[in-house]
Amino acid sequence: MKRTILILVAATAMGWNACAWNDLGHATIAEVAQRHLTPKAAKAVAGYLDGMKLASVASDADKYRAYWTVDLGFIPTNPDDARVAFLTDFDRTQPLNISPWSHSITVDENMNPYPTDNLDGAYINNDCYYVKILSEKLRREAATMDPVERKRAISLIVHFIGDMHCPVHIVYLPSNTAKGHFDVTYKGRRTNYHSFWDSSVYGGLPGGFLELAYLVDSKSKKEIREITAGDVYDWAKDSATRSLEAYELVKPGDVIPDTFPYDVRPLLYSQLRNAGYRLAAVLNDIFR
Repeated sequence: MKRTILILVAATAMGWNACAWNDLGHATIAEVAQRHLTPKAAKAVAGYLDGMKLASVASDADKYRAYWTVDLGFIPTNPDDARVAFLTDFDRTQPLNISPWSHSITVDENMNPYPTDNLDGAYINNDCYYVKILSEKLRREAATMDPVERKRAISLIVHFIGDMHCPVHIVYLPSNTAKGHFDVTYKGRRTNYHSFWDSSVYGGLPGGFLELAYLVDSKSKKEIREITAGDVYDWAKDSATRSLEAYELVKPGDVIPDTFPYDVRPLLYSQLRNAGYRLAAVLNDIFR
């Protein structure tokens, strides 16, 4: 019972109900990436994922969140006095503490992401930092890693690059830290803006992830090179800058027009495609 209560408290505090993009979005990003893998990277990915394609594991970090992305101990760089009270009070022998695998990114007032998960002793959301760590580990050790850990690392990279491109998975310090967790009205029903980007944003689009990947994968090779230039921190900055549009259009308490999924379709498409191209770039670099 004690462990169950702890899980519920931590889940509420850390926003575990926020999945971003839902399965359709994450599978779309993975499919776009799959289409742009080099032959060598595609072969490596297929081998390490037991023959599965990237879309097959794109949402695993959400589905197995309690098992995959929760540390068995506190992050060493974060002292006790920097943690919220409930994280310092409960029995540390329980297999639940603060998650080191954030599903969001944090940027400063200039849209620059932080190069760590520690801001003056406090834990901050920073999944681009973890993409960098996981990528470096795979680049060095993929051939010798435990197969389960290797598969999990690939799956986390697939998911996190998707999450860092979702407008409601960006923390803007200090001005906007809500990540879309505010109420709006859409089609006569009260809903959460974060939830809107999880599902309702796809309203009116045909088919599944294969069709959506076909629709968004529209850039030339030159344009793809421009989109994938730089590193994961450059991409996080670009994503945060583009995603501001989502908050300029909607404020807490707003009534969202029925046409809103159509209105934000350019932003939706650009974020999905950019995530796909950049995911392919990361995997092509790891398995070159």
